[in-house]
Amino acid sequence: MRSCPKCRTELPDEARFCFQCGAPQPEIADPEDDTKIDWSEDAGPQIGSLFLGALRQRVQTVYQMERYPDFSERLYESGFRDVVDRRSKLVGEKLNDQLNLGAISARKANRLVEQLLQELLDFFIIRHCGDLVELRLPEQVLKYQQLSWGEFDLFQMVLDYLDFAHEDEIVYTDFLIMPVDKLRNAGKSFLFPEKQEKILLICDQSILGSCKEGFALTEKAIYWKAHLQKARQVAYAQISRIAREKDWLNINSYFFNINPTLNFKMLHLLKKIALLQHL
Repeated sequence: MRSCPKCRTELPDEARFCFQCGAPQPEIADPEDDTKIDWSEDAGPQIGSLFLGALRQRVQTVYQMERYPDFSERLYESGFRDVVDRRSKLVGEKLNDQLNLGAISARKANRLVEQLLQELLDFFIIRHCGDLVELRLPEQVLKYQQLSWGEFDLFQMVLDYLDFAHEDEIVYTDFLIMPVDKLRNAGKSFLFPEKQEKILLICDQSILGSCKEGFALTEKAIYWKAHLQKARQVAYAQISRIAREKDWLNINSYFFNINPTLNFKMLHLLKKIALLQHL
């Protein structure tokens, strides 16, 4: 399901117009997704193999590939490989049953497998690999596992993922106490929400503290402006690519940068939101 940006009416994903107010609906972008299961075969072993590939990919893109043997060894030492096998078997059987009943499509089943893989990876690295990594998500993000869109407070999830208590960035979540000139500058420079669109937070990244540069998260999108760059905005439902590029992020081919730790946490936050919105 999706909601109309204008009147918030719940609509099916394929809706082109809102049946309540008549507003045209933006096309939902498909995120890049390599998760493919042959549902005519036993899904459990396939999911287990995909987990190993996803672990290798995360180590290669976020950490250092030469450290992969350490992660692989920890996977077996910790007993988490058995957890992966059990969860893969259970989820595979459940999704196969739903597919046979026509309750879900193969596309959605593959997305649910992708959700499982990312959650297993996060749990494994947070709980079992703390001494192997410099960048990791805060443990409180684990409470958002196995949830669907709408089953959690988005504002609280954003705060839990970005964990500003351990960052030096200037962030505002109470706009009654935010300096009026800063709020005005953000609104002129990069923050252009729709009417009634709830703003969750604004981060000031300007050198002189004017809030002419920075980023903001709303209930629907991310807005930002980097130094010497154009203002950008991407709706969560329109995120088709988000990846780490050296020391910065690529969001739908746009440059985004805060600092190494916040880039890492923002990467996983936006991936989580985009995945849940596409389930």
